[in-house]
Amino acid sequence: MSKVLIGVLGLFVVLAVIPLTVIAVSAPSSPPPMASMAGPLSRINFADLPTPRHFQARDGARLQYYAYAAAPDKVAVLVHGSVGPGTGMHALAKALRDGGVSAYMLDIRGHGGSGRRGDIDYIGQVDDDLADFARNLGPAKSGEVRTLIGFSAGAGFTIRFAGGPYGELFDHYVFLSPILPGAPTLRPNAGGWTSISNPRLLTISVLDDLGIHVFDGFDVISYAVSPTSKEGTSRYSYRLFRNFGAGREFARYLKNIRRLAAVLVGSADEQIVADQFAPLFESLGVNIPVTIVPGMTHVDMIATPVALQAVVKVVSLEK
Repeated sequence: MSKVLIGVLGLFVVLAVIPLTVIAVSAPSSPPPMASMAGPLSRINFADLPTPRHFQARDGARLQYYAYAAAPDKVAVLVHGSVGPGTGMHALAKALRDGGVSAYMLDIRGHGGSGRRGDIDYIGQVDDDLADFARNLGPAKSGEVRTLIGFSAGAGFTIRFAGGPYGELFDHYVFLSPILPGAPTLRPNAGGWTSISNPRLLTISVLDDLGIHVFDGFDVISYAVSPTSKEGTSRYSYRLFRNFGAGREFARYLKNIRRLAAVLVGSADEQIVADQFAPLFESLGVNIPVTIVPGMTHVDMIATPVALQAVVKVVSLEK
């Protein structure tokens, strides 16, 4: 074997070892638990939580959701935020039901009772699951308005969904405190809520572009919750991280929304900067109204009566 060939083979070995080493040694660190995220939810009464139901996704998986029946002409589907599970949206689902809106609260795959915690099978599966659920509801009745409501990272995902190929499955979109990575609306590390391993994230992304997907199940982000928590999902794989949110392509999705939409955010949000949404949307040429609810923190938007009533008003299309 010639020295040139040995050198080339050696180079290939080095190039293969480098990304493997980066992925192996650069797991995301665990940020300290963020008390303000749990506080508002601790005041909610979960004793009247409905019995969980299940629907079958296209891959045969049984995914979990909760139903809150009300009027037949107004339907809302709720997408929880990062960590989950869907039960964190219980107070909002009840407020919608009491306001005459039938609500369905999902455990997004990778959370709660849907699939394996912190991972999915492929990027785009969460979109497919939601489309399957929408179709599981059956054809819309005459005059029925269907609204998709997302919170936090779930609001980012809802923006992705609204601006994607399934966007016409809903008539109306409501984004609560949406996380938009790289935008001026997002505080550094989401105010301490997230810890992302950028070396691992970037390395897996490069490998993905080369058609190598064997590392997509590695964790790339951790959240400021106890890793022993039985309720939430403290870490996401690369696949789930890339799918459950708007990502850095949020502008493209926002510009592609063809349905009525609205943003609501609290003025005291710890993760995002509320007053930056309107300037951002103006710069993008996006006509989505922004309602800032005074004094509300991030989780207040799905837990505190003042915020809940503001959401119900928007979902009900009240003037």
